[in-house]
Amino acid sequence: MLRALSGCCLVLLMAISASTEEKRPPEGDPRPARPRDEKPPAEVSGPQRRPAGEYRALRAPIFGLSIELNRAVGVHRLVSQDERGAREVLREGTLAECETRLIETLEKRHGRGLPNVPFPTMGGKQFWADELLYCGWRIQENVYTGHYRLLDPGDLRLAWGTFEACRVALERVRIERRMRPRSDHLVVLVHGLFRSKDSFADMAEALEKAGYEVASINYPSTRRRIEDHAEQLERILENLEGVQKVSFVTHSLGGIVVRALLARDGRWKKKLEVGRLVMIGPPSRGSIVAEQLKDWFPYRVAAGDSGQELTSQEVEKIPVPSCPFGIIAGGKGDGDGYNPLLPGDDDGTVTVESTKLPGAAGFLLVEALHSFLMKDPEVIQATRRFLEKGEF
Repeated sequence: MLRALSGCCLVLLMAISASTEEKRPPEGDPRPARPRDEKPPAEVSGPQRRPAGEYRALRAPIFGLSIELNRAVGVHRLVSQDERGAREVLREGTLAECETRLIETLEKRHGRGLPNVPFPTMGGKQFWADELLYCGWRIQENVYTGHYRLLDPGDLRLAWGTFEACRVALERVRIERRMRPRSDHLVVLVHGLFRSKDSFADMAEALEKAGYEVASINYPSTRRRIEDHAEQLERILENLEGVQKVSFVTHSLGGIVVRALLARDGRWKKKLEVGRLVMIGPPSRGSIVAEQLKDWFPYRVAAGDSGQELTSQEVEKIPVPSCPFGIIAGGKGDGDGYNPLLPGDDDGTVTVESTKLPGAAGFLLVEALHSFLMKDPEVIQATRRFLEKGEF
């Protein structure tokens, strides 16, 4: 019995010794031993972390806000990035949830514009310059007041005020109507002096039927200089979305404007492929009419700075287009033309000889007057052929 009692005492002493000894890590384990009074780490509560994946922006940011998609898990998120590059996730979930939060945030930051009653524009297109175009919708700036307006494809005003407010309104329309370009090949139409985008209505319809995305630009041809018009086009191209290639169709002064545009080193050239250029009735070597009228006060007032810059001395400073281009001239084909005051064949305003430019991939003479060249069925068909094949 004494032996059994001493055995029990020995077991009890060993148990007490084991309970008071610190637990040591295994040999070679760099982790320090946990103190006796430290509790084990608690389980992490809350939603499980989503699987890792890379987020990519769906579109270009709009005023520092962009919607990104993680394709690995099908999750969208709305991200805000400030000027210093700091990023903040404002919403995570479905695309619709992020788009709703996007519009709410934009309207809170930039407003919804001035009170507006939708009504059609009342003319005055020489006072408005397109600044942003998307699927027929356009934001324009008034060249005198500096305020902006948002027009739908039918020229109905849907918002006005600041550029930011109009841009937010356009973004709301884009989301609600799920608008997207019909093609990734955009054809930009650039009208001539004294005209507006409406002069290219027939051409635009034909090119849309041919499958192109078409943007008929409105610019105040008589209110600014040629270089200003080129800069305006540059801003439009830099803000384009959903297209990868751009070609140009121009009438008269528009050809000179696009030549000035192509001579500039714009950022848009890094993201867009430059296609072909069709110049209709261009004063490629300058306008004899502009030479004759440049010092006449009524002409100077009516035609503005651009009219003064159409002389041969000014036009020849602009480089030849760097892309494949073709020229369509108007004339009678009889060597005399429509205007007896102009030498040789002419379309009533521009001589055939002054339309020609070295390096052209094609040249076509059509029997038509200058003001109606872009509406002529033969010209429209020839333009389509050149855009498709590079020849008339």
